[in-house]
Amino acid sequence: MKKRTAVLLTTLIVLFSFLVTACGGNSPQSAQPAGESTAEGKPAVGGSLVVGITGDPYNLATWLSNDMNSSMVMNLALPPLMATDSKGNKVPYILKSCDISSDAKVYTVTLHDGLTWHDGKEFTSEDMAFTAEYLVKHKLGYGLDMYSNVEKTEIVDKTTLKYYLKSPQVNFMSQVGFWIDVMPKHIYENVDDPANFEYNGVGYGPYKLKEYKKGEYYSFERVENWPLANDGQGAYIENITFRVFPDANALVLAMKNGEVNVSGSALPIAAQKQLESTPDKFGIKKVNSLGYGYFAFSYKNELLKDFNVRKAIAMTIDRDALVSTAMQGGAIKMETPISPVFEDLVKSDIKFPAFDVEGAKSLLESSGYTDKDNDGVRESASGKKLEFELIYRTTTANIDPIANVFKANAEKAGIKINLKPVDPATYTDRVTKQRNFDINVIDWGVIDDPDSSLSTVYASNAQLNFMDYKNEKMDELLAKSTQEPSYENRIKIMDEFQKEYVNELPAINTWVRVNAYGYSKDFEGWDLTPGLYGVLDAKDIVKVYKAK
Repeated sequence: MKKRTAVLLTTLIVLFSFLVTACGGNSPQSAQPAGESTAEGKPAVGGSLVVGITGDPYNLATWLSNDMNSSMVMNLALPPLMATDSKGNKVPYILKSCDISSDAKVYTVTLHDGLTWHDGKEFTSEDMAFTAEYLVKHKLGYGLDMYSNVEKTEIVDKTTLKYYLKSPQVNFMSQVGFWIDVMPKHIYENVDDPANFEYNGVGYGPYKLKEYKKGEYYSFERVENWPLANDGQGAYIENITFRVFPDANALVLAMKNGEVNVSGSALPIAAQKQLESTPDKFGIKKVNSLGYGYFAFSYKNELLKDFNVRKAIAMTIDRDALVSTAMQGGAIKMETPISPVFEDLVKSDIKFPAFDVEGAKSLLESSGYTDKDNDGVRESASGKKLEFELIYRTTTANIDPIANVFKANAEKAGIKINLKPVDPATYTDRVTKQRNFDINVIDWGVIDDPDSSLSTVYASNAQLNFMDYKNEKMDELLAKSTQEPSYENRIKIMDEFQKEYVNELPAINTWVRVNAYGYSKDFEGWDLTPGLYGVLDAKDIVKVYKAK
């Protein structure tokens, strides 16, 4: 725990120092020769790698959804402008450099030379400018939120672009550069209905999409001499294929049978132990998550609009049981609105309501929710039962025991919970598209720059505000945090935000995972940094090679 917080505290301090004058360093991620090895043991081009993932990607067009598997698979073809280093700092990757004006209103970014789209078209600053305009014009996902502050762009030359912002924003490029893939202008400039357009997966990264069969596999082939990998040689592995599995158990079984070489999805403790039982064949790499797990409430449900109902449910959440039993020790408790890994931001110790089933009963009783017919389920004064559906993805690690612990304690307080496990595509459609749910439970993959970026998730008008709540005071504080240049002042603003968040309770943040990925020792050169994609991050996978 101390190691985790110390590393990420350093990350915040260093990141802020970057933001004053630049978006990060001026060179791409170091790509040390990590492919088949030669007789001398040096890495060489060749070999095929099979990746197992739990759940099918929602869409190849990553701009349309907040789906982890879509982004992970496509990051090989559409790597980010900014990547994370070993300490979680954002650094230029596809970008060569990034500079910020003293008033944080003008960002000047430059691409590396030599990048092309996989169909042969040149990759230029025009594509970046087009992306900023198109996502806002067509209101596509969180890209709308992240680019909404752009007043105009200026194309300086083929590789250099200036973003002029409407108001100061200290984290603009660390957000859009990390989260938003650049769109191919030559493909989308004539597309008026992107939601129904069948994107062919053309990208600019170290691998290009070769073929896929939805629900089964996605195959990529190496781009020869891709300039940002291994001193311009390109990636080592010739072909990478993602195979889709229903859950971690099926994935690990395929690994043990030699059908899969690495887990793209994080593995629960039980699955890790299966691989650790044969240490000569498999290894495990672990990294602290920059995201967290949470239960969220839809304000479309009239009963859940009642703060006292949300608070009572919060009081039935047993974090100790969830972490130690349901998750088998593969996480730490999260009792504050902001993750405890960001130590400066939680020193104020502003916490969610503590686990207290008896207190939840008393709160509901005093708020007029009583069990009139003695069936164990409380009703409102108008007779509506406190009965809610809990929707979740079947592929989320440890999700069945998590859901059952939540259900058991809520029902002790007289709140009936109906479990609704669904596949990832259905979850995305129901929760993020239709916003048709009562309570959902899932993990955020990464919540980064929490001192300045939470408006992307928690602002009333945010595309990721699936809860559909509105809170003007929270909006005001979040807006201030994005413009405040002083880190110390942003901490004070976020303390006020956390107080208001606990007085609103749109979602209950509950745990922080330790993400673990299994890999075959038939391959070498594995690396793992904090971020979204585990060992499949484009900047890391290009260093992997087949061992002799």
